Amino acid sequence: MFDLSGKIAVVTGGNGGIGLGMARGLAGAGAAVVIAARNAQKSRAAVDELTARGASALAIETDVTDEKSVAAMVETTLARCGRLDILVNNSSTTPAPTSAARRTSSAPRIGTRCSTPI
Repeated sequence: MFDLSGKIAVVTGGNGGIGLGMARGLAGAGAAVVIAARNAQKSRAAVDELTARGASALAIETDVTDEKSVAAMVETTLARCGRLDILVNNSSTTPAPTSAARRTSSAPRIGTRCSTPI
């Protein structure tokens, strides 16, 4: 394993699934973890889990589709943690497409995954 002690990691969408797995791994390697996600309740649960394991973690409510929300998350991270060393840009949105859109295009999903404003 490698040592990330003293590093600050932001994981977008870090309150569940792959993002939470990444947050666990980073915390296990010694990084302090910022969970940046929309669902405050899930983010609080993720922080509680990480801190119970001895990690330093905090949650910042963030909507990655909103540039101002992302900028505020970065500002809050810098204010609370002093810097940002690692970004796991895990978050995405998958709007429920209409049946016609499902048949014709995956552009909304691909566009969000590839052009998240961070």
